[in-house]
Amino acid sequence: MKKILFFVAMFLCVQAVTFAQDIDINKETGMIQVDSKDAFYLMPKNKQLMESDYSLQNLQHQELAYCKLVKYGSGLGYYVVFTKSGNQCNLSGFGTFGVLKRLAKIIAGANLVQNNIVSETEERKFLTLYGGTFVQATPPPAPEKVVVVNNDNRQAAKQPADISIKENKVYNNSEMVGIFKRTSEAGMTVISVYNMNDALVCKATHQDNNDNADWNMTLDGKGITLLYNPMNPLEKLFKFLAEKGYL
Repeated sequence: MKKILFFVAMFLCVQAVTFAQDIDINKETGMIQVDSKDAFYLMPKNKQLMESDYSLQNLQHQELAYCKLVKYGSGLGYYVVFTKSGNQCNLSGFGTFGVLKRLAKIIAGANLVQNNIVSETEERKFLTLYGGTFVQATPPPAPEKVVVVNNDNRQAAKQPADISIKENKVYNNSEMVGIFKRTSEAGMTVISVYNMNDALVCKATHQDNNDNADWNMTLDGKGITLLYNPMNPLEKLFKFLAEKGYL
């Protein structure tokens, strides 16, 4: 009973804030203003007729979350994956019209973007409210293991990853951080990723010819599901690994 009351109170608080805010949208630039102040961008991705994914970006156009359009029968929703944490949740109940306005109101009402980053506190509230999934942080590896290199990388990987690919080599901010191999097995694309010590970091799999399927991989013995971005799938995969310190 206490949990139910908690969620009801949280929902009412979010709704109260949302209705009190003045949201302005520049559809040409994707800029969202809250109470006449620049707040964040919602940039359309994979745009189709009256349908689009959206990239939540800060004022420097750094991606904070990816909102992938999903369909529930005749209804629409968004599968939201936060870039830094990998945490995810589903937003449902969208109609055909006014989708961008409602999405902007939900994000602004939750006060997610603060000082050009996603507030960890507000993100947790948001995920709790919408029944999201938390990706647990990886425990630090034992010092005698080869993954000590990964631990060093995690300490260094504080700036956003800027991934580029040349042949089978992966670069982060123009520095080579690993290599990869692509194979195909039983209708699945398999990407094997190696760090600069030639140690296998992970094998990520994706169903062929299905842009709605996710990346699936195992990191430190834990299964991870990562949103597949058909526009630049490998860059997004390697960005996740780099910012988590695996590359």
